Amino acid sequence: MPYGPWDEYFIHQLPRPIDHVNDTEKSWSDRCYFNAHSADGTVLLVTGYGNNPNTQSAHGYAKVSLADGRHWDLDSVRKCTTDRGDLFAGPLRWTCIEPLKRWKLDLGPNDSNIEWELHYESRAPMWELLPITIRKNGRVIVDMFHIKQPARYTGWVSVEGERISVDGFTGGRDRTFGVRASEEVDFWLWFEAVFEDRAIEAWVWESSDGTVQYVDGGFTFDDGSLSKRFVTFQHDVTFDGDRKRPLHADVVFVDEDGETFRVTAHARHQNVNANYGAGLSRRQMNDGLSYYKWNSTDPIDLDELESNLLAIDQLMEFELAGMTGHGIFEILIRGEHYERYPNWGPPPRRTPTAS
Repeated sequence: MPYGPWDEYFIHQLPRPIDHVNDTEKSWSDRCYFNAHSADGTVLLVTGYGNNPNTQSAHGYAKVSLADGRHWDLDSVRKCTTDRGDLFAGPLRWTCIEPLKRWKLDLGPNDSNIEWELHYESRAPMWELLPITIRKNGRVIVDMFHIKQPARYTGWVSVEGERISVDGFTGGRDRTFGVRASEEVDFWLWFEAVFEDRAIEAWVWESSDGTVQYVDGGFTFDDGSLSKRFVTFQHDVTFDGDRKRPLHADVVFVDEDGETFRVTAHARHQNVNANYGAGLSRRQMNDGLSYYKWNSTDPIDLDELESNLLAIDQLMEFELAGMTGHGIFEILIRGEHYERYPNWGPPPRRTPTAS
């Protein structure tokens, strides 16, 4: 690994250049993720970026989802060696304006017909999750650090020439660094519910038979305070027929003091979600950039997308003790699958429908 510009800063953690990390696992990455959604739940924007030092690559993505079923997905990759501190991939750029407080997210002109300029400002302290380590078949598949933080957004997004203001959108961000071999993880359920004066940030990981491997989470309040940690995370998810999209969920948390919190989640707009996986085969590719537009009301599009789905971020409405909020309800199932939710097993056979 070469010595680069960032090695001039006195921030080393190993007796090696900054580009050298502590593990040779290919999945070792340094990532950021942002989501922003409208108050009425009809628009969802998701973007993320990651450096993978052991493959000397960087990957960025952007997703737009509308309640009428239209989706735009864009991915960009580049070689990344000594410039890990410069967060860009193709037309996408992520800029930290003020640490722990403000970011600027740019998606410049490109052939996908989506562009944006988003300004993130935190509204509460970050939730610093306990370190996550999971072994499977004698090997560490997860060894990472993760934070979550709710936010308000300003700016705009342009969809096929129509500019939409995002002023007043809420959402959040996360940061992750370390090993995360997602394809080998059996199950996780993560969600972020943003209410008027607080947000829930919570995560549970389980093996295929339902054995709990990790739980953490709690409330982060706009007044700067944090709650006790959750120590149990029970969930019962109902799906949209035989689809992989969650429709409704009942969740129960218990914190360190034994206090119980009951949360319900419902997808008021079932088509508003972000999907992760192989995507659609009709994607267009050009100089490291790939993109495609699809419609989740089209069963052919949805069949192909769900056939190799890794995870989904469903925009949900949350209810807690008389309060109503909105946010992301994320399910990932891969590895040995997950016995409780057979919708995420091998895809069902379907009769092709004429387009």
